[in-house]
Amino acid sequence: MKAIVVGAGILGYQVAKRLSEEDHDVVVVDAREAQLRRVEEFLDVGAVLGQGSSPAVLADAGLDGADMIVAVTGSDETNIVACLIAETLSPRTTRLARLRDPAYRGTGGLIDKSSLHIDMMISPEEEVAKSVGLLADIPGSSDVLEFAGGRVKVVGVRIGPECPLLGKELRELRALQDERIARFLVAGVYRREMVNVPSMDMPILEGDTLFLVATAESVRPVVTRLGKNWVRTRHVMIAGGGRTGALIAARLAARGIHVKLIEEDPGVCEALAKELDDVVVLNGEGIDQSLLVEEGIQRVDLFVSAVEDDEDNVFTALVAKRLGAGRVVCLVDTPAYMPFASTSGIDVVLSPMLTALGPILQFIRQGRVLSVGTLREELVEGIEFVAVEGSDIVELPLEAVHMPKGSLVGAIVRGEEIVIPDASSVIEPGDRVILFSRPQLLPRLQRLIAAGQPEAASD
Repeated sequence: MKAIVVGAGILGYQVAKRLSEEDHDVVVVDAREAQLRRVEEFLDVGAVLGQGSSPAVLADAGLDGADMIVAVTGSDETNIVACLIAETLSPRTTRLARLRDPAYRGTGGLIDKSSLHIDMMISPEEEVAKSVGLLADIPGSSDVLEFAGGRVKVVGVRIGPECPLLGKELRELRALQDERIARFLVAGVYRREMVNVPSMDMPILEGDTLFLVATAESVRPVVTRLGKNWVRTRHVMIAGGGRTGALIAARLAARGIHVKLIEEDPGVCEALAKELDDVVVLNGEGIDQSLLVEEGIQRVDLFVSAVEDDEDNVFTALVAKRLGAGRVVCLVDTPAYMPFASTSGIDVVLSPMLTALGPILQFIRQGRVLSVGTLREELVEGIEFVAVEGSDIVELPLEAVHMPKGSLVGAIVRGEEIVIPDASSVIEPGDRVILFSRPQLLPRLQRLIAAGQPEAASD
């Protein structure tokens, strides 16, 4: 596949990186020389210097032969124009655009009334708001993905000193299955900034994060078995009233959660107070300790640090945690800050840009892919797809399918039935399959699940 990525910022860089790692032909377009130099230095891609809204620049990038254009600059207008040019000059090219302004999105947005025919509109702000909403739904979680319309969930649980299984082997958690309390499996163990393939004799250590694949009704019993209190999220405090903070506040308030939002700019506060009827809007700094204490930070179930600057976000989240907030979520897009934030006591670190990768990857994957999600700075990717007749993953016990080490089938959805599989489970054509893998293994898995080509067994 040949793809053009317009914009070499954080999201554009990550899209180009993933595409190039999977041996696609990628050209990145950006008007900033320094950004392009970084792309050329670290990625195996082509680069064209110029405005992504210029027909001549896109022609230089090879638009007439491109299968896909992904326009993800910080300007909605540039992204729209790039897709409009693609529609005019190369109608067969799939068009994806990052759009921030709500006026361009949704059933009442301008895009739906136009003839631009953008195949997918991407909003990192909306994607991260969805992620925070999922976290609020599952107390004690550090990561949450949903598949099969919410019937299958992937939940990350960080192991603390309160865990009754601390120091015991994973087989003792797995034994919970025998009690018919829960249907789940452990898809991976995040330890020392790496995701490890689980084995039944692996000890459960403090600081680990277990990634659990479970049916929706099984999440609560297995999370509480790991020592987490299942207390419904009732009170949330958000620092930062920008576009992301406002979307998070609106989504949580719609769930009936009591939300307080702190914003430094008085004019923004006034606008938010009119827009968000069910949210308490406070004028002040999210890092103001006296304000946080006065507004009851120690009684907050969830604190979200969503100010515009990543460094300020990390510091604000650390202050909230020290003052007694329940779970603390920190939004960070700067790659260098993510490992520090994850190991500094902050409960959840989310990247708005990386959460937007899932919808983009859905268009890249071969086969009948329904949804894609990523965990922990893309260390793990989850794919939901429809199994097709003749592929090498169907009509065999899973133990006979030569899947690469580091990948596994987490769930099989067959009509109303959800199967949390074991080695003897068989995938049938038409099943919805939820598979997890390290990203570098995906080219091999694509051949296995889509084309049905023989796959050599891994060592």
